[in-house]
Amino acid sequence: MTFLLKRGTRYYYNRRVPDIFRHLDRRDTVRVSLRTDSRAHAWRKAVALNDEVEAYWQSLINETLLHDASRFGKIVLVAHQLGFSYQPMSAVATLPLQQLVERVLATRDASPKQVEALLGGKEAPLLPLSKVLDKYWELAKDKIAGKSLDQVRKWRRPRARVIDRFIRLTGDKELKDVTRDDVLSFRDWWLERIRTEDQNALSANKEFIHLKGILELVSEHYKVGLDVPHLFKKVKLATRFKKQRLPFTTEQIITMLHSDKLYDMNKELRWFLLSAAETGARPSELTGLMPEDIRLNAPVPHITITDRKERTLKNAHSERVIPLVGYALAAFRACPQGFPRYRDKTDNLSNAANKFLRQNGLLPSAQHSVYSFRHSFQDRILGINAPDRVQAELMGHRFNRPKYGNGPSLEQKKEWMDRVCLMQPNQVS
Repeated sequence: MTFLLKRGTRYYYNRRVPDIFRHLDRRDTVRVSLRTDSRAHAWRKAVALNDEVEAYWQSLINETLLHDASRFGKIVLVAHQLGFSYQPMSAVATLPLQQLVERVLATRDASPKQVEALLGGKEAPLLPLSKVLDKYWELAKDKIAGKSLDQVRKWRRPRARVIDRFIRLTGDKELKDVTRDDVLSFRDWWLERIRTEDQNALSANKEFIHLKGILELVSEHYKVGLDVPHLFKKVKLATRFKKQRLPFTTEQIITMLHSDKLYDMNKELRWFLLSAAETGARPSELTGLMPEDIRLNAPVPHITITDRKERTLKNAHSERVIPLVGYALAAFRACPQGFPRYRDKTDNLSNAANKFLRQNGLLPSAQHSVYSFRHSFQDRILGINAPDRVQAELMGHRFNRPKYGNGPSLEQKKEWMDRVCLMQPNQVS
């Protein structure tokens, strides 16, 4: 952070209002005297104040905050302007005598708002657990920036589920009243599910992580003072190895793709299976393709998997170009617009495909699914000893060595793809 400004012997907190907030806060800059000539002291004050300024800007955007909650945010800011962190009256009353005296002395010639800020005249707003999730959605907007509607839904679903379960177990108590015993009770509830319902510890640990993240962010923003690290200390459950999806063998894929039963599927779903089998791309990457990502008239036909503002990829390594060969080339010639029926509805596609394949006896085991095509593709390119960098760039994985140059060309990647192509030369696409 570089929001310090020195004028004469005094330091100021000085920050330009970000463009995203400019329509709500029309000042060019926020400048607050830190009332010190010590750079170290000014730095500590500026760090604390910056947190409150950002919280204030966020409260302007939230719009769902009640008037009292907004006023509370302003009181916090006033307290930091005077060099003290805001605490509610109940907390101020328990401060060490020296700190309490310092606050009282600071009220000399102070305005009523400043007195209220220093002595905690306004308690933090009440936040029952049933309201915490709504606050969390507002505070966590940065976490869903660039996600599609389907990605946002998938991100929200487990978090909404864990709060609902926690409330069912503990009751709709105030956030400030959540105790470690509540968290341990939730842990015990999960242990019983694992024992009686064939659930697994991985699912439990994910819920602990989601619950901790929600409580921590909301508590920090609203100055609830919840000791979240203590609440969740050593809550994580020991886990066994995770059962991986099994890959299809090449023979199993060929049998599946040649089955007459596939013609009972809708066109997009059937061609999707062929493209997934031949490219090894993630289902979400294929359903997210736009017409301009499908280059059938290029010297080497290919698809471009691109990160978009409205549809983010799993990670930076996922951006890549995949040559189209065999069944995949046939699939995209039949579906040059991609798979619009399932665009941003990857779960619908996966569920429909897995259900159809299972009902028609086309999945070898319960550990196989549509995602098994990706594992099979990895096995095939590994089996022909493709260079590590070629494998990484076809799969969308991190390449664990420094990258030099532009990497394998499209033509070079196609040469390797041809060697693992599922469609034989004599087959008609």
